[in-house]
Amino acid sequence: MLENIIDNDTYMRCDIFDYNDKYYIEIDLPGFKRENILLEFSRGYLNIFASKKDNKEIDEKNYIKRERTFGNYKREFYVGNVDYSKINAKYKDGVLTIEISKSKSDNDKKTIEIK
Repeated sequence: MLENIIDNDTYMRCDIFDYNDKYYIEIDLPGFKRENILLEFSRGYLNIFASKKDNKEIDEKNYIKRERTFGNYKREFYVGNVDYSKINAKYKDGVLTIEISKSKSDNDKKTIEIK
């Protein structure tokens, strides 16, 4: 699924908002199947991968115009030092909604001793 990835926000448009003690990312992914969407969290980055395959068995059609896109897509967001077990996602009606609990430790001011 990760070969030939298009890393471009043109194909995965999103809205990000802050509500109470959580951040939300809503990404439009119309026409994708839930099983073809993958979320990974590593080193403060949330990566979203999605793939949509062309229906090769319909090659006998004489297309006049084809505008729908197919392929592998990726979006990456820096979310900081959060507990990945508190990241929730749901996919409904072509919209992937990701809920990220805010980390209280990120708001703490830290002093570093100079030696």
